[in-house]
Amino acid sequence: MFRREPRDPIERPLSQLRQHLEQTTSEPESLAEDEFPSTGEFPSSTYQRPAVTWQPLETTPRPVAPAASDRQVSIVAANARWEGTLESQGSLIVHGTVKGTIRATQDVTIAEGATVDAEIAAQNVSVHGTVRGRIEASGRLEIHPSGEVVGEVQAPSLIVHEGARLSGTLRMGTAEAEPRTTGGRA
Repeated sequence: MFRREPRDPIERPLSQLRQHLEQTTSEPESLAEDEFPSTGEFPSSTYQRPAVTWQPLETTPRPVAPAASDRQVSIVAANARWEGTLESQGSLIVHGTVKGTIRATQDVTIAEGATVDAEIAAQNVSVHGTVRGRIEASGRLEIHPSGEVVGEVQAPSLIVHEGARLSGTLRMGTAEAEPRTTGGRA
């Protein structure tokens, strides 16, 4: 007797897999008592096949509560214009236009395309857009390639990327470290 072997070595295992899948996916109309587990978990008199229902996925996103760190970030949108004093107890990101004063306890980021004509005081300041005025960073000032700063800058740490523009006066250190003069003789 001759037995025909498949030409492709993978053909036989695939055929066996197909047969196995067909057997497991085709379910009998009713189950006999001997097909239940012997532990007695599903006695035939009380066993009910669980109903499976499919629900479509939601197409509209649900509002998500911001993370605790996100609650500390204020944003001036690209189409927004702010004039006056802007204070934040966290970080601030400016995409639009600000004129006046900016104070933040943490970081201030001036995004690319943003225009700021203000006095800025923050822990760290990152400039991708245009700033005209005074910047006082108690931590670090970073000017990115698309950034331009014109004015007075005071920071203990300064990073100026290639292509960035900085014009004005620069003082390295913190405001507390500078000697102050009082209205008397020196």
